[in-house]
Amino acid sequence: MDQPIHLEERVERDIEGLRSRLRKMADMVLAQLKDAVTAFAGNNRSLAYMVVLRDHSIDVMESHIDRLCQEFLVRHMPVSEQLRFAVACAKVNSELERIGDYAESIARRAVAISSCGDIEYREPIVRMSEAAFEMLSCAVGAFLDRNPEEALRTLELDRDVDRMNATLFHELAQPDHGPRDLEVRFGLLGLVNRLERVADRACNIAEEAVYVARGQVLRHLPRSDMRVLFLCENNACRSQMAEGIARFIAPQHFLFRSAGTDPTSVDPRSVAFLAKQGIDISRHQAKGLATVGPIEDFNIVVTLSHGAEEAVPQVPFQVVQLNWELRDPSTVTGGDEEIEQAYRDAFEDLSQRIRELTEALVGAFEQEGGE
Repeated sequence: MDQPIHLEERVERDIEGLRSRLRKMADMVLAQLKDAVTAFAGNNRSLAYMVVLRDHSIDVMESHIDRLCQEFLVRHMPVSEQLRFAVACAKVNSELERIGDYAESIARRAVAISSCGDIEYREPIVRMSEAAFEMLSCAVGAFLDRNPEEALRTLELDRDVDRMNATLFHELAQPDHGPRDLEVRFGLLGLVNRLERVADRACNIAEEAVYVARGQVLRHLPRSDMRVLFLCENNACRSQMAEGIARFIAPQHFLFRSAGTDPTSVDPRSVAFLAKQGIDISRHQAKGLATVGPIEDFNIVVTLSHGAEEAVPQVPFQVVQLNWELRDPSTVTGGDEEIEQAYRDAFEDLSQRIRELTEALVGAFEQEGGE
């Protein structure tokens, strides 16, 4: 009668051993990252060399934990949450080893640019590193403490790191910005890229935390709502219609906004026409770009005229920009039937394009999930 209880105690003991070693591994990796960035921030070559030399210890720890995970599966043949933990533990172990490699890479770049004197981008890069390290710490804690809510909070933090990465990449990639020395420029770009990858792998660990606790697979789902901005000159007609139609027909996980490069007021005939289609935009107001927020907060920017395309600020590299050249029905003159047809043409054109766009995006996620 006591044997099943004894076996269960052994399983829990071995799980706790895995958890303890993984926590030690995470502490080592986080310390390596912090030392690497400190070496970069302070031009400390000695510290950077120490980070490079200590990377071997992380590799050894990774191999040890991987072996323990395999032994756990063979010895206990676990099921349910215990099986999920063992499988996820091996994955998190691998993620941490790769992050350790990023720390070594950052340290090597710190050495390469240490003789270049003062670099104006040190402070924003350090801020980005702090945000990425917070994500990693939260993700590991969520996994080890079986806290899915903390894991989901980690995924939300990724947007801040992405925004910092986009800003730094944009400035460093411009010929008229950043250091004149190309070696320094590429060194900084590589360093920023490694920090962004740390945040991405922290997200992977957070997803494993949710998987262990809930059995829910998040890896092939969008981590946040897909944000789409429709843009025309005045935010009076075309972009207002696009926003209203999109909110009416698009599936969940999409957020739509509209704006104008030179906003005026909402076209009343657009409001009346959409009302006939069951779409209410009567409370909409014309907005400028400053009102809807930074361009980099959106995943897709759709310009609806050549003028808007020329006036839109430069779109960051991770934002997709589309141009749908569309006739403005509010400028059409003539009889009531001709004007009505202009609005109907715009409505049908926008409806088709929006359906194609959202179906393509949803299909892309589903295809990734099936691979």
